[in-house]
Amino acid sequence: MKLARRTFVLTTVLAAASAHAQAPYPTQPIRLVAPFSPGSSSDVTARAIAQKIEAALGQPVVVENKPGANGGIAMQTVARSKADGYTLVIATVSSTVVPSIISKSVPFDLFKEFIPVATMANTPLLLTVAHDSPIRSVADLVAAAKKAPNTLTYGNSAGLYRIAMEAVNYQAGIDLLGVPFKGSAQAATELLGGRLTVNPDALGAAGPLLQGKRIRALAMLGSNRTPSLPDVPTMQELGYKGFAFNGWLGILAPAGTPQAVVDRLHKEIAEAAKSPELQALYTRLGMEGTVLSPQSYAEEMKKDMTKYIAVAQQAGIEKE
Repeated sequence: MKLARRTFVLTTVLAAASAHAQAPYPTQPIRLVAPFSPGSSSDVTARAIAQKIEAALGQPVVVENKPGANGGIAMQTVARSKADGYTLVIATVSSTVVPSIISKSVPFDLFKEFIPVATMANTPLLLTVAHDSPIRSVADLVAAAKKAPNTLTYGNSAGLYRIAMEAVNYQAGIDLLGVPFKGSAQAATELLGGRLTVNPDALGAAGPLLQGKRIRALAMLGSNRTPSLPDVPTMQELGYKGFAFNGWLGILAPAGTPQAVVDRLHKEIAEAAKSPELQALYTRLGMEGTVLSPQSYAEEMKKDMTKYIAVAQQAGIEKE
């Protein structure tokens, strides 16, 4: 009788454990690690996405900011996490593709330790000056830099910005000096204070300052003009060959995350991106909602890696 009772209890426990193991994902809160500071346009976008997908997933999606080391802290945190879909990372070009191009030591291997889930949006980049700056154009910037060598500065708050500005240096034959910052807000503050000459930034972050007429845009750093700034030319239009620095936001998971989990997350992100709330946010931040499949996202990162390696080599950027 005792043996039968023990067998019944054991069977019940095993059945409960099996049912829990087979429960549809997710069954607990999801952590979304962000490699940038709170309040940035990327952070605002991440929190909006998190809010939309947590309603669909039925579990909280908590954004945790871990800025620093060109995104390395956040990326390393997620790379070392369990591959179960409960720890994800917000990805940018600067935190994924660029680190191995500009740094001698990178604490993660992008293509071995992560699996793409989805892109969320493209982020136009632009070159800005303080509104009262005597520099009115890229031509003015180049002339001023040649007149006063080794004195003019740019804000280096992301790895992609550094590569873009060193490409400017190379093609224009000038020597703008990069000043490192942990975030774009700090660089913008220094620009407004007259302690930086120019500052590359994302349109979403620069938007309020542009609207408030505290800064001006000299050029778009990406491939195309943006509808919100139709009169601002691209660097290519100004004669800078092959100049196309385009930002994007995406989500990665640790390598080994079950495909079914990746597929579920991708589905919910794609649905969220189509919502009126997200579309309105993208419009306000000057972003374009673009959701790539995991396969297309992986191809995009590899393409960007190849492109920026070539740019860095041409511009003579040495790893630090």
